[in-house]
Amino acid sequence: MNKASKRWNMLRHSVLERTRREVIEPFGPLYLIFLGTSVFYLIGLGRLSLAQQTAEYSVLAAILIFAIAAAGLALPFLTGAVLTLRAADRKLERLQRG
Repeated sequence: MNKASKRWNMLRHSVLERTRREVIEPFGPLYLIFLGTSVFYLIGLGRLSLAQQTAEYSVLAAILIFAIAAAGLALPFLTGAVLTLRAADRKLERLQRG
């Protein structure tokens, strides 16, 4: 098998770099969204579990419970998205190096 030319390697590297810039980097805030959702869910869950239950719930408590439930439902989807993004990023890094 013939060895790849220098021009081909430069073209390949530039295509992989552009792919990374246009596909991976726009989803960078997803890591922060995942982190924020995880922290909100864990703090909210701990607060609900450890807090003394009052006889009456306020509207604010009901909104907080629904927000914590929504964060809990979003976590599996965000986890899958973050793991897929990280795997794609590592794969592109490996292709660029080698």
